[in-house]
Parts: sequence; structure tokens; C-alpha cells
Amino acid sequence: MSIKSCFIAAAIAAALVAGNAAAETQTLSVNVEAIVPSPTGLQLTPVGGWTNLTQTLDWDIASQSLQPIQHQLGMKSGLGPITAHLANTAALTGGAETIALDVTVAGKALTVGPTGAAEVATQVEAAAGKQATVRIAPVAPTGGYRQGTYQGVVNMVFESKAP
Repeated sequence: MSIKSCFIAAAIAAALVAGNAAAETQTLSVNVEAIVPSPTGLQLTPVGGWTNLTQTLDWDIASQSLQPIQHQLGMKSGLGPITAHLANTAALTGGAETIALDVTVAGKALTVGPTGAAEVATQVEAAAGKQATVRIAPVAPTGGYRQGTYQGVVNMVFESKAP
């Protein structure tokens, strides 16, 4: 057999081996979750998904103050009116400095604790579904704002039950 014939035979053998190579397999797992609320229970829907994003109070150069943020919240309940309150004091902190926050839903000021909960949707509004504005506004500190980076979490509690 000539050298040329040996090279051709080797090439054919290599092609056959490559063609018979073992298949590769990979698996991919995806965790999926869905929560379907009761059609007659309390439902809250942040319009645009804003609760999943950090909200920034913009600095207004002209007034040298922080600007409030406001977003829409869809609410619905077949149980009764919807009330809301703060779970704890709403504030931003940065080092030793604190900036208090006023929180309103549907124009109603929220206070800490369920005893002073504000009705943010009547029973009729809740049954039909209502879109309300959530507004978080800074309270200017005495002596003005001090330089720094501030952070905080506003914890609102919504409740609906039969009247």
C-alpha cells in the first residue's frame, strides 16, 4: 500500500470515528413560581412593578431639597374596605442623620400601627378595584439637608376584612 493510500485510509477512519462520537447531553432546570390570589381576597398590584426597584428621591438644585416619589397601586378586595398603615417609622438614615418620610396612599396619611389605619378604599371601591397613588415625601430636617447617602425601607401593611 502506498503512502497516499495510507493517508486516505487514515482520513476515512478518522471521519468514521468522528461520525460515531458519543452524543452530548446537558440539562437545564428553571425554578418557576406562580401565585394566584383568591378572586374575592385582597389583591395589590404595583403598576409597572415599581416595588421591585429601589426608588430614588431626586435632588432639586433650585430648591435645594429632595423631591417626593409617587406611583400607582392597583387594589381590589371582595372582603370589605381596604385599610393601610405603616409597620414602622418611615425614614431614611445616613450615618447619624435621619430624614423622616411622610407616606400617603389615596391621599390618606399612613401612621405606624393598625390602630390608626387609614381607609384607602371603601368597600364599593375595593370590590370594583381601585387605582391609588402611593406618595413618599421627605420631611425637610430642621437646619436643612446634610450631605450624605441615605437609605431606608418603607413597610406598608394593607388589610381587608368584612365590615
